[in-house]
Amino acid sequence: MIRTVLVDDEPPARVRMKQLLAAAGDVTVVGEAGSAVEAREVIRATRPDLLFLDVEMPEVRGTVLAASLPEPRPFIVFATAFEQYALDAIGLDATDYLLKPVSRIKLAATLERVRARLAHQSVDKDIAAASSVQAHMWPGSLPAIPGFDCAAASLPARGVGGDFYDCFLIAGATGATGASSAWAILLGDASGKGVAAGLVASAVQARVHTAATLAHLGPEALMAAVDEDVHATTDGARYATAIYGVLDAGQRRLTPVNAGHPSVLVLPPGNGEALRLEATGPALGLIESGLFRSHGVPLAPGSVLVAVTDGVYDALDHAGQEFGDTRLANVLREGRDRSAAELCTAILDAVRTHRGARQDQDDVTAMVIKAVGTWGLT
Repeated sequence: MIRTVLVDDEPPARVRMKQLLAAAGDVTVVGEAGSAVEAREVIRATRPDLLFLDVEMPEVRGTVLAASLPEPRPFIVFATAFEQYALDAIGLDATDYLLKPVSRIKLAATLERVRARLAHQSVDKDIAAASSVQAHMWPGSLPAIPGFDCAAASLPARGVGGDFYDCFLIAGATGATGASSAWAILLGDASGKGVAAGLVASAVQARVHTAATLAHLGPEALMAAVDEDVHATTDGARYATAIYGVLDAGQRRLTPVNAGHPSVLVLPPGNGEALRLEATGPALGLIESGLFRSHGVPLAPGSVLVAVTDGVYDALDHAGQEFGDTRLANVLREGRDRSAAELCTAILDAVRTHRGARQDQDDVTAMVIKAVGTWGLT
């Protein structure tokens, strides 16, 4: 239902407009006012979706009232007998401008415009709400892990993104010192964009957390369980690539599974060639019962692990050239001595610069884990 307020200093004009609106079926008049001064209080009290506003009124003109309304303001339709005010209406971003006497046909067209704008506004609100929920699920800065410098950063293409990441302590796990020191590391990318991708991303993140902390599943069994859950939910229509691993901080060893995700890079101490951790299983949800294997990766002091989503590699510049492996390698070579957070920022900044004016592409996420200190010190 479209909630409407009528503002006109001529009572017969308001009566006529109410009769026309009653025939529309989905419009209800929640308030009336005979002047702009009176209208301010009516608008404040009723918070309408739509305002039918006369232009020429005593004391304060309708255009002045419209310009003074605070955001979020209702959609405004000017209704007046004076055609010369049309430019004023356009300048105030009015939804429409109707000449009196208002015809049923013109009013019907105006209401269609209002319905379309309200529908778009509703979608925007839903996206904003979904974005807020998703933001609360993300850890933001990663927790402090003894012996490691960890960070992640994300650049959603829209308010809600398909990329996701997480890092959390796995309860009851023990390292070389006997202290709880095993951490779950997660980075992923749900297929598609927008709210649908965000729903899949949030579902995968929640299922991984549950399987790791409550079921205490190892990396291979965990990915197999999440794969079955996602496929059962989406019947293969939606999927997510992901990196999930257990980092034993005491042993300085990462055991990851790569479910159809771009390669993880492990830069060894010094200037050695990077190790690429390729996919060891299919994307989550793509097939009903995927098989997953894990890598075993020692992280000696000075090692740097870098995982990114495909939005990094696939980012296009104005000429259609991809960001690709070489540009990422250059960023890592120049920034490997920086902190994990600074290196994540450098990756995202390089992608932004490469995309230039074409920023609305895919989501971009980077995670960096740096082994610091010396062997035996955690």
